[in-house]
Amino acid sequence: MGLRVGVTVAGHIADLDTALWSSGVVQNVVFLALLMARLPEVSSCALVVCPDGDGGHALAARFGLTALDEADAAARVDLIVELGARGATDTMRRFRDRGGRLVSYVAGNVMAMNFEAVACGLPHGELMSESGFDAVWITPQHWRMCRSYAAITRTPNVALAPHIWSPLILTQSAASLGAPLFWKRERASESARLGIFDPNVNVLKTFHLPLLVCEEAYRRAPERIDRVLMFSASHLKGVPHFEEFCAATDLARADRLFAEDRHPLAAMLGGHIDAVVTHQWENGLNYLYWDVLYAGYPLVHNAPDLAEVGYHYADFDPQDGGRALTEALASHADRAAAARPQVMETLWARHIDNPAVQARHSDLIAAAMG
Repeated sequence: MGLRVGVTVAGHIADLDTALWSSGVVQNVVFLALLMARLPEVSSCALVVCPDGDGGHALAARFGLTALDEADAAARVDLIVELGARGATDTMRRFRDRGGRLVSYVAGNVMAMNFEAVACGLPHGELMSESGFDAVWITPQHWRMCRSYAAITRTPNVALAPHIWSPLILTQSAASLGAPLFWKRERASESARLGIFDPNVNVLKTFHLPLLVCEEAYRRAPERIDRVLMFSASHLKGVPHFEEFCAATDLARADRLFAEDRHPLAAMLGGHIDAVVTHQWENGLNYLYWDVLYAGYPLVHNAPDLAEVGYHYADFDPQDGGRALTEALASHADRAAAARPQVMETLWARHIDNPAVQARHSDLIAAAMG
């Protein structure tokens, strides 16, 4: 009999579509559960609802997965990966006491969140489990800052886990919206609509650097930029810093800068934007990048591990970013087809169907099971 695996998920999701596009962790839960179910040593993979749910879960129903309450999972599965939610301490302790293995999956920059908790006077940072872990898996973009997290978990089994992805959520969203997904040459124009999707929820991904990149490109070639849409920024309207920062730009003076609500990426591609500009700090791999690249749109970014695809610029260097954006707007129509094989190779390296990615997870499971 194969291993029975569970991946934790938050119990209360009021709007599933909103949750999928407002949290990379929710997508990560889906991808990890689907990947685990593909492994030869795994007989089943369920979502473990934390706190206990009502016997089902919207995420499980959407993606054909089983949902288990914490108590059921603690009694029935062999390995629980804490990813989307923290299990109750007493329940996870009972689970480990009966021989179950518990893994902490670090998919967000927990140390940056702890730093912010202190700086902003928040009562809590990243919650630490008192039940202990048999392994800690950290994705590559967070290894440098977050491996220190392992010390408090009291496990010597700390390992690098691949960042995983599938186009499933993007394509499903586009189909449900009836939205055109893929970039086409005829969409190229002299004047582009630029999208900034950085979420503005912590210091790692904010509007500041992408806006400065767009501003630099606008000063270089104003005829190439029709407008800049800053998504996930409408809540900042009226905040003095935000208003002052934006007002200092030529884009704002020319009425080409707009703060928008958060929207699913699939709803914005093609119909509303022609290119994506982004900047990250210690968060160099994320689903926005994979989805934009998969759909074929110009991605102007500073992620070092993706320097070979999209249009890369140096960290915290809006002048270099302006160069990259201007180049993207001028040349993407001619470069897109030739660049596609490299893009697909980059995406395949993270795909949940990739045998090498699956084999790495088999090794991680074997180490965690001891």
